Amino acid sequence: MPPSMKFGIAIMLLMIILSIVVPAFSPYDTRRGGPDANLPPSGEYWFGTDHLGRDVFARTFEAARIDIILAAAAVSVPLLVGTIVGSIIGITRSRLVQNAGDLAIEVINSFPTLIIVIALVAAFGRGTRGILLGLFITAWARYAKVARARALIIRDMDYLEAGRCLGYSRARILGRHVAPNVFPLTLAYAVSDFVVVILAVAGLSFLGAGVQPPTPEWGAMLNDARLHIFRAWWPVLFPGIMLSITALGVSLIAQGIGRRASENLVG
Repeated sequence: MPPSMKFGIAIMLLMIILSIVVPAFSPYDTRRGGPDANLPPSGEYWFGTDHLGRDVFARTFEAARIDIILAAAAVSVPLLVGTIVGSIIGITRSRLVQNAGDLAIEVINSFPTLIIVIALVAAFGRGTRGILLGLFITAWARYAKVARARALIIRDMDYLEAGRCLGYSRARILGRHVAPNVFPLTLAYAVSDFVVVILAVAGLSFLGAGVQPPTPEWGAMLNDARLHIFRAWWPVLFPGIMLSITALGVSLIAQGIGRRASENLVG
């Protein structure tokens, strides 16, 4: 495992631990305001307070938990569906299945994901339901395209031909021989996509279409704080820093997984 990947894993583990521990043990209510508005960072309030008197430190790490959970949900379902669909299309000998699958993947990939997400948010109302549904509908096709390309490479390898000659079922070949080669590559893509999803959720929340106040979320926190930035810079700075650190950690992990996946083919 390369040092950069270890560093990325350490960053994410620390972020996850803090996102659980800090809100759980904080003496402050992260959603209810208080009398100490716009106080700068101090020994009592490590990240200061926002314009409603809420502790920015506790809110920042509760927002981390919410963003990480949303991104994990938005990535895991399309990853699983796309990997299976792409692998099946890649190893099949049926021209009909290949053509129909390729057409479906290209059609879905041709639609801008953000436009679909915004349309679903408009249909279902503000919140995470429209965001997650939009990502579920569109993101699987990207993983399917990656999985199909890798499956086409390994389709005619000797160990797959040997499995067919031994009478192995398609399900066994897919699960025992194709998936171990395909999944690391789609996983690397998913981890990279994790950053994009976090930024998308934060961006939509910043625009008022994502997570709604008073729930802490990085984009929503930045949106609330921007109106008071000349009086209090800390509610903008610390969520932004944590968002950047999380993106760095995930990117380092994705690079490591992608490098290992490209170097190894499992027989």
